[in-house]
Amino acid sequence: MKFLRFLPVLIFPLAAHAQSIDYNKIILPDRVVTKNFEERLVQLAWNNHPSNLVVIQNVDIAQKEKGVARWRWLDDIYANGNLNEYTLHPNASLTNVYYPRYNFGVRVTLGSFVNIPLQTRAANGRLINAAHLVNEKKLTVREEILGNLEKLKQYYKFIKIRAQIKEDFRTMYKDAEKKFSTGEINIERYRAAVQAYYDQSELVIEAQANYNGVKIILESLVGVPLPDIEGYKEFISRLDAEAKID
Repeated sequence: MKFLRFLPVLIFPLAAHAQSIDYNKIILPDRVVTKNFEERLVQLAWNNHPSNLVVIQNVDIAQKEKGVARWRWLDDIYANGNLNEYTLHPNASLTNVYYPRYNFGVRVTLGSFVNIPLQTRAANGRLINAAHLVNEKKLTVREEILGNLEKLKQYYKFIKIRAQIKEDFRTMYKDAEKKFSTGEINIERYRAAVQAYYDQSELVIEAQANYNGVKIILESLVGVPLPDIEGYKEFISRLDAEAKID
């Protein structure tokens, strides 16, 4: 029974390790060439957007700051030279008693034993934080791209579906127009057919505007027009097939 008490404690570290994030899967490395359109967008957004370059550069800066802090103890080592008759004319018949040619020394302060290790650990902490910010940015980029891409898919399908329905309403509207002209239907039924067609037309325009807005957002994130990205045609063809009404 005592063993069972400790079993969750033993399992938890294993579970935590199993759930760790592989950030090379969140953003595929440049060396990985993917045919998946969605992953390609994420990859382009990571490489092209300036805000991502900033967090990457911050890691390099933090790395240099760590190096500076680690070697700061060298500031306490000094050397200097003396300028006098002996150093200017070493071959002259002068007796040098008080003036050495060179001085070398080490200045040790008690604060150095405390400050330098603390500064090094602080620099190391900043480097770790900078790396965490890079990983956080990767998650954010993936969320933004895939989230907006889902909206793009939705609005594109809305355009296709609503456009098909619009054509049906147009057919009914034209039919109602003919029947009204021959007196087969009254003005109320004719107006209802016209209004239904106009309402559906507005839905198509709304879907198109929403699609264009999300497309602009995605293109601002990836840095290139979507049609110029490899796999775009196949992506659109897939959406056309999914939006088709049988």
